[in-house]
Amino acid sequence: MQDEQPPHRVASGTAQALVAAVDAVEDAEKALDQRVRVELGVNNTDFAVLQYLDRVQRRGGSTRVGDIVGRFGVSSGSATEIVHRLTHAGLVHRVPHPSDARVRRLALTDDASRRLEEIVGAVRADLDALLDTIPQHEEERLIALLGQVRDIFRSGSTAG
Repeated sequence: MQDEQPPHRVASGTAQALVAAVDAVEDAEKALDQRVRVELGVNNTDFAVLQYLDRVQRRGGSTRVGDIVGRFGVSSGSATEIVHRLTHAGLVHRVPHPSDARVRRLALTDDASRRLEEIVGAVRADLDALLDTIPQHEEERLIALLGQVRDIFRSGSTAG
């Protein structure tokens, strides 16, 4: 006989509304992601890698094939295949490392950056404008809450 776990209940109507709001944001993000995937002509995995490269690049970092292996839990052969597809599609290119000629970094092509900006640039700008309206004390609390939500998701993803 299997141990039955009681269903989780949301503590209050406000908490329930917050969970519904998070769900709605997730649904809207998935719809936007689908639009971007279709317009770029990439599959889910390739799009996830593009998003990762874009995020790292916008923060001033760089990525290697090995980073994709670690981030996405794929083999080095699979990561190389993903990079090959994205390179062939004109979305990613390899650039030399500034201090180690043996190392190649991955970067979005100018065309990929331009196309992403055309598709999601207005969304990013609207988000920035919205977030700029949050008073600092509320911003700090929101950051703390989102960190706690992240930790809850992480604990669920590693349980078992």
